[in-house]
Amino acid sequence: MHTSPHPQPYRRTIFAALMEVVKIDLIVVPAGFVVAIVFWIIGLGSQLPYSAIPEWAFALWATVSGLSVSTLGFDFSLAPSLVTVGLWLLVATGAKRVARSTAADSPAESDDDPGGWWALMGTALGTFVVAYAAPLLVAAVLVGQATVTPLGFLRLFLFLVTAVAWAFIRVRGIGGIPGLAVIADDTWTVSVGLARRLLWAAAALGAIVLVVGIVIRWSDVADTVQVYSSPVAAGIGLIVVQALFAPSILFSALSWTAGTGVSIGGAGTSSAFTSTSAPVPDVHVLQLLDGDYPAWTAAAPALLVLLGLLCVILGRDRARDIAAQSWMGLGLAIGILFVALEVLALFAGGALGPLGLSGFGPSALTSALAITGWIGVGMAAGLLLIRLSGLHAEYSEFTEDDEEYPDDEDATAGAFEEDRTTDAFDEDEPESLADDIVDEDEPR
Repeated sequence: MHTSPHPQPYRRTIFAALMEVVKIDLIVVPAGFVVAIVFWIIGLGSQLPYSAIPEWAFALWATVSGLSVSTLGFDFSLAPSLVTVGLWLLVATGAKRVARSTAADSPAESDDDPGGWWALMGTALGTFVVAYAAPLLVAAVLVGQATVTPLGFLRLFLFLVTAVAWAFIRVRGIGGIPGLAVIADDTWTVSVGLARRLLWAAAALGAIVLVVGIVIRWSDVADTVQVYSSPVAAGIGLIVVQALFAPSILFSALSWTAGTGVSIGGAGTSSAFTSTSAPVPDVHVLQLLDGDYPAWTAAAPALLVLLGLLCVILGRDRARDIAAQSWMGLGLAIGILFVALEVLALFAGGALGPLGLSGFGPSALTSALAITGWIGVGMAAGLLLIRLSGLHAEYSEFTEDDEEYPDDEDATAGAFEEDRTTDAFDEDEPESLADDIVDEDEPR
């Protein structure tokens, strides 16, 4: 007879999630007001009213969470991704603490009732949605001038779902998730490690592409700060602003390398294969998207293939682990990589002012797919090289099978030979003649 699980774990989950949301709000909301006050002081000469401070504070909170905001006559939907990553880590850390505090009291899964894991996760996610997203939407729409768009809701939903899911998987693993229990723990560990290595390597490659572009187009980049009254102050300020959008900029560099490129308003797309001329603000990285590049940059996708190849084959122990998991582990790593890149793609595009920033960023539909595809080609080539190099698990399996019971086999063989030798001596050895020998001293 099926009985409902005790409600105590769910009550604890709800209460713990509420407390974590309160902690996050106590950090995020005051920080937004501090930033808004700083900008209000900077614009004091414009005689801005005090009401601009809460409007900007909640508009910033909404934009960081992925929503679209219309203020100062412009649409802002391009989130400062570095701040978004920080806020995502806050939510994920809070959800991780919730999962740890309720893991011991969670309902035990069984074949008849496998939904305990999902029920607990759904409870935490629902609490975060109600306690975090609902006040955010109300404050952003009523005060922060946020606009309701499907893309904004999708971003906010993915923002919360990925943070909570990551936290629960880190705490409880994947063994309790229906449908994923077939994946072995070793396969999951190796795939996650490979995906993490690919993401860090992709970020490094994006930075390298930017540095090479700045070197090639140094004159154009240097001219961007000359239009300002104080080039030094402008250069420092632009570097700070670009650092706030660093994850989106790095992803855009990867999209440019993959060939899907970066859209600049309605003027066209700039990529390793195509160039465009569009009016863009005087910002270093934006100047790299305007104008032509040498013809050899068309070979840029080979960098992504090389990245996937090196991440698979570098490190003998890691390569052996990847080979042991074979194509299943490789496919799982590619899937994790695609999900991470797709979420980044959704947050890397949007509007941030006039001109080329009115519709800026890589395509959310094709960029992540193209980047993952090029990297996946390199990963497949790397696994084939490992197989050919003799590190494949099949070779070691024969060795392990041969050496699994070497002592027993030797002992058995030795005992068998000894038995055969003993039997041979018992059968072939002539009978002793001692009884037939007559003592010479014995009287006849």
